[in-house]
Amino acid sequence: MRLLILFCFTTCVLSSEKISSPRIIVVGSGASGIAAASRLLDNGFNNITILEAENRIGGRVYSIEIGDYLVDIGGQWVHGEKSNVAFELAGPLGLLEKSSDSGLKFNHKIFGSSGEVIPESVATPLIDYFIDNVTHIYDDIDNLKTGSFGEYAEAKLYEYFKNHPEITTDQYQPLLHSLNMMRMEEDAASDWYEVSARALRDFEGCEGDHEINWKNRTYSTILDILMKKYPNPEKELPVKDITKLNTKVTEIKFDETPIKVTTADGQEHFADYVIITPSLGVIKKNYNKLFNPPLPEKKITAINNISYGGVAKIILHYENPWWLNDPIYGRSIYWTEEDRKELENDPKKKWMLGVHRGLIIEHKPKLFLLWVCGPYAREMELTPEELFQDQVKQLVNKFFGKAYNLTEPTIITRSLWNTNENFLGTYSSHGVKYYMGDAHIEDYAAPIMKNDKPVLLFAGEGTSTHYGMVHGAIETGWREADRIIIYHTKNE
Repeated sequence: MRLLILFCFTTCVLSSEKISSPRIIVVGSGASGIAAASRLLDNGFNNITILEAENRIGGRVYSIEIGDYLVDIGGQWVHGEKSNVAFELAGPLGLLEKSSDSGLKFNHKIFGSSGEVIPESVATPLIDYFIDNVTHIYDDIDNLKTGSFGEYAEAKLYEYFKNHPEITTDQYQPLLHSLNMMRMEEDAASDWYEVSARALRDFEGCEGDHEINWKNRTYSTILDILMKKYPNPEKELPVKDITKLNTKVTEIKFDETPIKVTTADGQEHFADYVIITPSLGVIKKNYNKLFNPPLPEKKITAINNISYGGVAKIILHYENPWWLNDPIYGRSIYWTEEDRKELENDPKKKWMLGVHRGLIIEHKPKLFLLWVCGPYAREMELTPEELFQDQVKQLVNKFFGKAYNLTEPTIITRSLWNTNENFLGTYSSHGVKYYMGDAHIEDYAAPIMKNDKPVLLFAGEGTSTHYGMVHGAIETGWREADRIIIYHTKNE
C-alpha cells in the first residue's frame, strides 16, 4: 500500500493581517470537515462556508440521549495511541480511559439459537485467537487462491477447531458465520471473502490500546475540542456560525473561476477552493452528477474500487439490567444451521442473521449494545418500527432467555446510517477489489489542480491510510486545510 503524503499537522502560525481571504467552501461538517474549517479559521482564513446536508454537525460522529446517558450512535472508541490525533487531542485533557485502566475484563460466552451456551472457558480463547492470531495476519498469504481474508480465516479456524475437540463439528459452520460477522464489524463489508488479506496485513494501525472509551462522555467531544469549545468555551471558533444546515450540494462546477457550487434549493455559492468531505458511499453514488466536468479516470477508479459498507447498532436500555450478576463483556451468538435456513427464507426476519454479539458499554451500566453487520444492517434499518421492536425482544429472549432472568427493556433504538442518503453506510475498507482494480488511495485523496493551484480537495476517512477511523477523518481535514494554507500563503 502506498503511503499518503500528509502535509504538516502542526498549526501554522500565521497573522490574519497578512492573509487575503479566499472563498472556501467545505462540503460536509463531519469530523474531517470540522477539522478543516477549524484549522483554516485558526490560521486567519475567515471567508469559509460549510454546506451540510443534515440538520446537525458531526457526520458519523453522533450521540443521542438514551435514558440517563449520552450514547454514541456512530464512532465510539479511540483505536490506538501512537500517531492517533484523536488520542493526542483528548488524552492530555483527561477525557479518555484505556481498557487497561477501566478494570474491564474482555471475556466472552457464545449463545446458540438452540439455547446451548458455549462457556467462557471455551469462548474466550476462541475469540482471543480469532482477534489476535487470525485478524492480525503474520503468515505468508501470497499463495491464497482468492486473496481474501475469508479464505485465510476459514483455514486457520478449521485448524483451531480440530485442535479443540470441545468445539463440536455441528458448531463449526455456525461459529464461522458468527466470526465472519465479527470481522465485518471492523470492515463494514458484506462477507469476509470481500476483504483482502493483504489489506489486513498492511493496514497502518496505531500502536497502543484499541478499546479506549470516553468515560461518561461520547466521541462527539472531539468536535468540541477541534472547534476549541473545550476546554475553554470563550475560545470557541465560529464553526457553527459558518455552517448552513439542511443544505445539500447537488453540483460542483470546478472548471470555472470561481468554482460554482449549487445546492438542492437552487442556491449558487462561489469559491476559490472547495474541500469535499462526504462519505465515500455518497461519492460513489453521486460522482457522475455531482462533479462537472467529470473527475479524472484514476480518481474514479479509486472511488469505485475502495470498498464502503455499513454496520449498525441496536441499543437497549434497561432500568433493571439482567446481566449484572454475570460479569461477561461480550455475548456472541450463533444460529444453528436449521434455524439459519429458516431465517434466510423469511425476508421479515432475515436481518437477525447479522446480529453477532451483544456488549456492555463502559460507564453506562444500563445499556446493552447489539451489533448488526454485513448486508443485514440495511435490512434491519428498513424493518418497520413496531415489528423491529418486537423482533429485538424476541431475539434477546431466544438467545439469552434460558441463561438469564430477563427483564423488559425500557428503550430500544437503532442507528440508520445505511439507509440515510447523506451517509449510505459507515466506513471504508480495502477489499479484494481494491487490488484487482489497481486502485490507489492516494488517487482518491489527490486534489484537482488548476494552473498548479489545488482547487478541489478531498478529505474524509476514505482518503486516509487510517481509513475507517475518526482519527483518519480528522487528519485528512487538517491535511487539506494545510494544503490551502501553504499554497495560498506562498502564491497569493
